Amino acid sequence: MILALLGSFLFVILGIWMVIDHKEINSIFLKFPLAVLIAGILSILFFGFLAILIIKKLSSQTDGLIISSEGITDNSSAISAGFIPWTEITAITETSYAGQASVIIVIKNPEEFIAAQKSSFKRKAMTANHKSFGGAVSISANSLQTTHKNLKKILVEKLTEYNRMNTI
Repeated sequence: MILALLGSFLFVILGIWMVIDHKEINSIFLKFPLAVLIAGILSILFFGFLAILIIKKLSSQTDGLIISSEGITDNSSAISAGFIPWTEITAITETSYAGQASVIIVIKNPEEFIAAQKSSFKRKAMTANHKSFGGAVSISANSLQTTHKNLKKILVEKLTEYNRMNTI
């Protein structure tokens, strides 16, 4: 998280430089001053927003992931799912995209779960996750104090335990 924050700050600074000196910058990729100006503004906006999200997460006193006998409470990212009861979870799988391993929480009624999200950004991200990876909820261990392998192991064990105790 700290490296992502430093990288975001670096790109914000680069964007500021591009905005200030857009007429003097002559690059193979950005030959026109207007293109340099637009790239600088986009860099500031995107990486500035990312830096704000990272700072918010780093300064949060909330645990990134809470696992209880009732279910999982996901607070691990900007598109955190919140509370997911074990009764709604059908499987725990995993995926890897662009070198980023994630645990996928497969939910019984993903469309209902997605529709219940208050943020349109979360709904769109969860819909994309569901279409791409088979589950609306994706949890990365990067922002948690554990490894991907350990996170998946714990979640599978807890789901198995819940299912075993609640099977008639």
